[in-house]
Amino acid sequence: MSDTTIIVISILIFLLILFGGTAWLVFVYFPKKTFSVANELAEAVKNTLGLTPQVTINQKIIYKRTNEILQLAMIEQDYDVEYETSDKLLGSEKRIHLRGMYRAKIGFDLQKGFNIEVHRGGFLKPGQVTLHLPRAEILSVEPLDIQKTSSSGLINWVLNKDIEIATKELNALALDKASKLEMLDDAEKRIENRLNEALLPRLVNYQLKHEVKFLELGTGI
Repeated sequence: MSDTTIIVISILIFLLILFGGTAWLVFVYFPKKTFSVANELAEAVKNTLGLTPQVTINQKIIYKRTNEILQLAMIEQDYDVEYETSDKLLGSEKRIHLRGMYRAKIGFDLQKGFNIEVHRGGFLKPGQVTLHLPRAEILSVEPLDIQKTSSSGLINWVLNKDIEIATKELNALALDKASKLEMLDDAEKRIENRLNEALLPRLVNYQLKHEVKFLELGTGI
């Protein structure tokens, strides 16, 4: 066997080993590693937030979102609201004054979407993990206590219907005040920090970048 033949055979064997190793990395090692990462992330999120998010790898669904919880409250804020109204009839005046203590819950409606998207990396290219969450919103505004004071005129009495209307106005004021508490950004920062604390230790040993994205209104997964 000539030296040229030996060299050619050696080169072919080297290329075959290189091709086989590359194929093993691309079709076996990387997919298995990525699936392991996705499994760890899903478990970490479940332990942190109490539900399993939808998990996709290269747009293929691996885990479907579960409905252990539908809403996740991050902040609870108590506040006061007052409403006063009066009415005169032939000089006879009735007054109603309401003061309410309300509790607003700010957080996330997870029915609107919660997804972990994993994209595999390459030899020198890191993979990407993206967590998609809905924007923070006011989940509920609940009255804790409402104090009612009213006074009737001689011919202009305070009726139950008047109290009901005033209470609705008070509830509307409470909802409006909740929308101005400026705590939505805080709720988003809190959930992002919780997810980072839960996930970063699991990503240290993997060549993966990650980010948290909040879905804009009207979009979904």
